[in-house]
Amino acid sequence: MKKAHIDTNILSAFMRGNGAVRYKFEQYLQVHNTVTISVISYYEIMRGIKALSNPRKMEAFHEFMSVCEIEDIDSDVAERASDIYETLRREGELIEDADILIASTALSRGLSVVTDNEKHFNRISGTTIENWLYKNDD
Repeated sequence: MKKAHIDTNILSAFMRGNGAVRYKFEQYLQVHNTVTISVISYYEIMRGIKALSNPRKMEAFHEFMSVCEIEDIDSDVAERASDIYETLRREGELIEDADILIASTALSRGLSVVTDNEKHFNRISGTTIENWLYKNDD
């Protein structure tokens, strides 16, 4: 199992208790000691929990973060993201900046992207994609 960068929609599925995703997280953590997420995904999950004003979900997320490492956006990630943006813009296939930054972080660190948004991430050349919403996706 390759080291992976977890997208926000997979984190959300985990937080909602999706069985297939929780199973894949358990398998992943048996091989790797930590789960890698982008600072973008951290922000998106925190934003959502705060909007719900749900202390129980906030506590659960902070507990989950004990097995996570957060990848920041550095100049390498930003430069790669700008290249991805330009390519997608030129091809008329633009996606959200958050997805571009998440993909560029994964590519810069040599990680696959675990996401349910295959449609967007498949537009980015060189990105390896896994979808943990399906148990048979090894």
